Amino acid sequence: MHGLHIWFKKYEFYILPLLIIGAVLLLVRLFSAAPDTGTREREKVLPLKEGDTIGILAPAAHGGMTDYNRSIELLESLGYKVKLAPSVTDDYGYLAGSDEERAKDLNDFFKDDSVKAIVCLRGGYGSARLLDKLDYDMIAHHPKMLIGFSDITALHAAIGEKSGIVTIHGPMMSSFKGDNYTAFTLYNFENGLSGSLPKGDIRLPAGKTLKTLTPGDATGIVEGGNLTVLASLCGTPYELKGNGAILLLEDTGEDPYRVDRMMEQLYQSGLLSRVSAIAYGDFYGASPVGEEFSIHDVLAYYAKLSGKPAIEGVPAGHGPDNLFLPLGVKATIHAKEDGSAVFSYDESYLK
Repeated sequence: MHGLHIWFKKYEFYILPLLIIGAVLLLVRLFSAAPDTGTREREKVLPLKEGDTIGILAPAAHGGMTDYNRSIELLESLGYKVKLAPSVTDDYGYLAGSDEERAKDLNDFFKDDSVKAIVCLRGGYGSARLLDKLDYDMIAHHPKMLIGFSDITALHAAIGEKSGIVTIHGPMMSSFKGDNYTAFTLYNFENGLSGSLPKGDIRLPAGKTLKTLTPGDATGIVEGGNLTVLASLCGTPYELKGNGAILLLEDTGEDPYRVDRMMEQLYQSGLLSRVSAIAYGDFYGASPVGEEFSIHDVLAYYAKLSGKPAIEGVPAGHGPDNLFLPLGVKATIHAKEDGSAVFSYDESYLK
């Protein structure tokens, strides 16, 4: 011990600074670690006002712009200006431009302070190919509404987690290009853009109710979206963490066994055990005749397996009724023993 003391005294000039630096680095690591997604406060967004510019982005599949003239006219009739991303009119296989072009358009729209909100053209496939090309730090410093659903779920998951801003699961330009939308959808979209939607219970179409699958109460930020996309992100750096979150799930055109397979993936990945509750949206056109298990059976099974409060009937997804649902904002689920349910936002998505 005496020899060790002499050795330390001899080299303390070198050792003490190293010990101090090590302690500082440890403290920085501990205090800078990202908090749980479920409790992490997301940067909120500003509402739009008349005359503001909305950027139209195609991060996934392409679409003939002549099909979307009606949607653009709708935005203009609401008092907004429209700016098209360059790749919106591109046709690159089944994508709207190369990955580099589409990612640049998204980064540019966030960086451009004259663009006050971003509405996606459509889903399809391709958003996940952009995730390693986005400037998440820049996006964090330019929060604005990013609106879309379906394949856009990949952007919601990655940007919400890595940039820490509120995004919007809601109607896209494709939602309004034909007649397959309702006054309910238009009301929510219009008032969501302008910031006129109140917090509190989510709106429901006339005659529709929320139903309990597994009873209980839970509070957390709302996250999630399309089941197919969320399952595909499992095992990647962009998978949804969902700690303490209310998990929104929807899909379209999937047979019960395929929904089962993807729900099993979420279960095996641990996501269903990390969330505080599950809120099922529309599974539109998803139950072929003759299946032994229905979509409802499958969803109810995984609700019970998760052991978390779960509800169904949220008008979100590919159906004609589609809510404007802020992601990254705190909400509460009351799944009651009598079978009724309440889904309520506890705070606004707006600054």
